[in-house]
Amino acid sequence: MNLYWWKSVETALGNLGGVATLKDLYVEVRSVRLSSGDTMPGSIEAVVRKELEYNSSDSSNWRGDRNLFFSVHGVGKGVWGLRSQLEPEPSASDLAPPEPEEDGASEAPISEVTVNRIIRDTEMARKIKALHHSECQICGLTIHLTDGRPYAEAHHVIPLGRPHKGPDIPSNIIVVCPNHHAMLDLGCIPLNPSELREVPGHKISTTSINYHNDQIVPRMG
Repeated sequence: MNLYWWKSVETALGNLGGVATLKDLYVEVRSVRLSSGDTMPGSIEAVVRKELEYNSSDSSNWRGDRNLFFSVHGVGKGVWGLRSQLEPEPSASDLAPPEPEEDGASEAPISEVTVNRIIRDTEMARKIKALHHSECQICGLTIHLTDGRPYAEAHHVIPLGRPHKGPDIPSNIIVVCPNHHAMLDLGCIPLNPSELREVPGHKISTTSINYHNDQIVPRMG
């Protein structure tokens, strides 16, 4: 078939769920190349890394045309994904203004309220959600939208805003369902590291967990 190397890497990442460690990616790329009857050097590691960087705006080696891949922790950290996985949070239907009512129909009263929960949809948050395939690290739940896309939220364990000023880095992010996101925001539950679901390439820092348990839970309790 003579697949381009970048296409082999793209296919392999897709087969692995869209995000993978380099170790797993090397194995899958080799499988893709062998199954298609394409050429295979003795060592593919350098070739795969080159194709990832040539086709990713995260890298200083980006060629500037195809922007297919992203690095979860930064180039050289060993975890890559398909950029197509980085979709922004969908907007809730009740955030849109109401449509004008037909003549004779009564309108429901509208009150302005202050929403004190903020869903932080940063690029780093989207990368970590993709790494976990949008599965809650506390309960394992994945919500599926009407179009079939998985949905989860990213919670910054040390909150980003004042007075906490937490960092927007992988070790300060936990992927959760909306219910557990609200419970963490409101300090309803502590975090137990031994009970959290983990994937290769992502680990929440002890510093962040201790901050939540020592500062957020007592403060909100």
